[in-house]
Amino acid sequence: MLKNILLDIEYDGTNYFGWQIQNISKAKSRELRLPTVQEKIEDAIEKLFGEKIKIAYAGRTDRGVHAKAQCVNFKVYTRIPLKNIRRALNTFLPKDIYVKKVKKMPQDFHCRFSTKSKIYRYIILNRNKFSVFTRNYAWHIGGKINLSAMRETASCIIGRKDFACFARQASAYKSCVRVVKNISIKKRGSFIYIDIEASGFLRNMARNIVSFLVMTGKEKLSQNDAVRIIEGKAQYTNKPAPPGGLYLIKVNYE
Repeated sequence: MLKNILLDIEYDGTNYFGWQIQNISKAKSRELRLPTVQEKIEDAIEKLFGEKIKIAYAGRTDRGVHAKAQCVNFKVYTRIPLKNIRRALNTFLPKDIYVKKVKKMPQDFHCRFSTKSKIYRYIILNRNKFSVFTRNYAWHIGGKINLSAMRETASCIIGRKDFACFARQASAYKSCVRVVKNISIKKRGSFIYIDIEASGFLRNMARNIVSFLVMTGKEKLSQNDAVRIIEGKAQYTNKPAPPGGLYLIKVNYE
């Protein structure tokens, strides 16, 4: 029986060159390929089912970016129980990639095209002392950050807009219009958590929004100038926040 299988996966992106398999010439050996999360998962699936299977995925993460809820799906003829599929895949996967759940989905389900929204979380360590233990998992920023200013700027970003100013290579897209549904900014202890929910994300969009918000929070960018940039009335050279602080935390299908 042909099954459409969904995997709910978490991974630490520190040791990978992003999610997507790198394009290399056939003349190069497999050993020269840069390791990616997608490749590790497809290798595990091939070992389990004995065939090469291309997976679909909810979102592509860049080098060093993490995920707590990446979703992939693929179709395969199998009678293996779902719980056994999860157990076997985790046996074949490295310890920094883990399948949390396995579900059988309708045949027309596609984890990318069926997505209603995605939520990315960015973590900032806001204190003067640096920590080696969070260097790959949070952006260290010393000094005071004005959260009220950040929230005011965030409110101007929410909505259906052209987000070309926050994209990497905006010219590569037919349209940079996306819908940002919500931005939440909270502080707990020395950590600041920025959650961004959108219908879709341009490449580097989440990290560029974070760095933009931080500039207003550090008062390096006025609210008036921030609004002009968002409205496309002023030039802006984006500089994304470091990748290690970014996490794909939820994919919404309902």
